Amino acid sequence: LLSIRSHLVYSHSLIHSIQYLTQSLKSPHTIMRVSSLGLFFGTVVLAGGAVAAFNLSAQNNAAASSSVGSRRDFLAKSAAVTASVTLPKAVIADDAADPYAGYITTESGMKYLVTKEGDGAVPAAGQTVKAHYTGWLDEFDSPKKFDSSRDRGRPFQFKVGAGQVIRGWDESFSTMKVGERRNIVLPSRLAYGDRGAGGIIPGGATLYFDVELLAIL
Repeated sequence: LLSIRSHLVYSHSLIHSIQYLTQSLKSPHTIMRVSSLGLFFGTVVLAGGAVAAFNLSAQNNAAASSSVGSRRDFLAKSAAVTASVTLPKAVIADDAADPYAGYITTESGMKYLVTKEGDGAVPAAGQTVKAHYTGWLDEFDSPKKFDSSRDRGRPFQFKVGAGQVIRGWDESFSTMKVGERRNIVLPSRLAYGDRGAGGIIPGGATLYFDVELLAIL
């Protein structure tokens, strides 16, 4: 019975408290306090949102600044690398680089340049001619002069087209006029070939001659 009575007293007190709270909420003062409290919490929420928005904007600005800085650094480094690269220079073909650019090249590969025009006859195959010559290795007027009729002061005589001289000589003198002087460049196949000659001209050597047709005998 005591226990039941205690529960009844507790229930009555709880009902009374609920009725009091309901009456208090209907009071204008209570409504104002609740409204003020709501405004306060709303302001706090808005302020928090503004701070969050400011922080987000600051982060975005910082990221943008960092991105711009990174791009500037990249462009600066790229420019430095580009400036340090040496571009290949254009190579321009220049005939002056080839000392024989002005020479005539025959089908056999002989090159020749007329240095003095002749006005005489052209020898026929089998005719004997008298000529002066000087021969070099490496190039004209090089220190490697190997023979010269001019130095001896005695012209050389042979039959044109008879195989008495090297092939390049037969070819050159068969088209020269008396009085003509030429520079001729003979590849080894038109000279002494791979065997060379006399221990003076090595095998495979290109020969350079200054030749002059003095007369047909």
